[in-house]
Amino acid sequence: MASVPAPRQPNDQIRSIAEILAFTFSAAELRQILDEHTADASGHCRGCRYPTTASPTWPCRLWEIGAESERIRRAARPA
Repeated sequence: MASVPAPRQPNDQIRSIAEILAFTFSAAELRQILDEHTADASGHCRGCRYPTTASPTWPCRLWEIGAESERIRRAARPA
């Protein structure tokens, strides 16, 4: 399993989608996205398999959205 990449500042599109998913998807569903979208031995996403094109380099957009959604959920929890 690949190590978790260093956090990057999410762009507006990723943040907007993540904000919706953070409160629409359960924690388990968000974890499933992250678990499915991991790096393979060549550094490409295992979850983004396309029959006609190469998989994107990992971390893919879906992984970034899932990670940002988890971050938003954690930040929204009452202390």
